[in-house]
Amino acid sequence: MSTVTFRVTDEEKAFIQSMADLNGLSLSELARTKLLEGLEDQIDMALYEKAIKSHELNDESISHQAMLQELGL
Repeated sequence: MSTVTFRVTDEEKAFIQSMADLNGLSLSELARTKLLEGLEDQIDMALYEKAIKSHELNDESISHQAMLQELGL
């Protein structure tokens, strides 16, 4: 397993430690979990934005009423 080090102020460390304590995690577990969650959220948002742009370029949406007619309802 690798180690990653980053610098924070004393106040930031105290805050991060208190949040780790609140969540019942070690400082390392909290930092790792929140960092990875944040990066995964960033990837999800980028994929969402790409999908929206693709949809806007090739919008094949129809209204609810048109769908009912197409289904013969």
